[in-house]
Amino acid sequence: MEIAANEIGAVVGHAAAKLEFLAAVDAGKLHHGWLLRGPRGVGKARLAIQFAMHLLDAGDGQFAATADTQVGRLIAAGSHPDFRIIRRPIDDKGKQKSEIPVDSVRELSEFFAMRPAMGGWRVAIIDAVDEMNRHGENAILKTLEEPPNRAVLFLISHGEQLLLPTIRSRCRVLRCGALGENETLQALAQAGISGARADAVARIAPGRPGRAIELESADAGAAADAISTAVRSLADPDARSLQIALTQAAKSDASMAAAMEALRVTLQKRATRELDPAIAGDWASAALDVMRIDAEAQALNQDRAQTIAAALSRVSRLARSGG
Repeated sequence: MEIAANEIGAVVGHAAAKLEFLAAVDAGKLHHGWLLRGPRGVGKARLAIQFAMHLLDAGDGQFAATADTQVGRLIAAGSHPDFRIIRRPIDDKGKQKSEIPVDSVRELSEFFAMRPAMGGWRVAIIDAVDEMNRHGENAILKTLEEPPNRAVLFLISHGEQLLLPTIRSRCRVLRCGALGENETLQALAQAGISGARADAVARIAPGRPGRAIELESADAGAAADAISTAVRSLADPDARSLQIALTQAAKSDASMAAAMEALRVTLQKRATRELDPAIAGDWASAALDVMRIDAEAQALNQDRAQTIAAALSRVSRLARSGG
């Protein structure tokens, strides 16, 4: 599979993950399976591509190799013999399918069984494990249980679906959290977005520049603002603000995603501010539930208004209980 040239380049943030991976490489103790965990849009796939390029002799430890290198050109064209990236395929109508086919995952066994064509490593990335079914996860597990020599598998996880514990236990986990405000603006500038526009885009998905760019639109911004207003009144519901939120969120896929993103961020901030650990845990659990409702709605192509209503209902129950 080809990779867009703008996906290959310097990775902003994630200093701890970079250092941990580099230390493993330098020590000659490179694990065969790596699980990059964190929310959508923080640069996990970009980081995994840089890790792959480092192993394929295109890295200098800075994780900023570009598509202008020989390895970068081959990876961008989908023609590097020792590299594979597995994502949801595009159907005949040009729309991305809802799942990664299990056959694509099973093909990794054949890929890893061959010796590296260019004398180094064989590297594969699955972006993302949240978009596979149980058959796909079982196929991954088989590869992780019987790791070939000179082979490394990077798994991208957004944390939106429960992952088999046996997969987690066989991988080295790298945490990739949301970026700081300055890092977010730096990543947006790298993507050609700066000034007032960057500030507006960053508000759509704080700390997640990739997701913010994906959702950038007037509808998305209005939906995010409407949800934030509605959430503030959930303990004493304001019918008008709830109706505005539902209407704005249902306008488009982007507005729906932005609304769910704003809801998740609001809940996580509430959990962080809460002094009572039990109540903080309730708000954090609600944020996870919202992510799962969103992921399920996307997978099943559910009605937008019903989806956001279900998410707000989940949060409303917690708010009325005094959480």
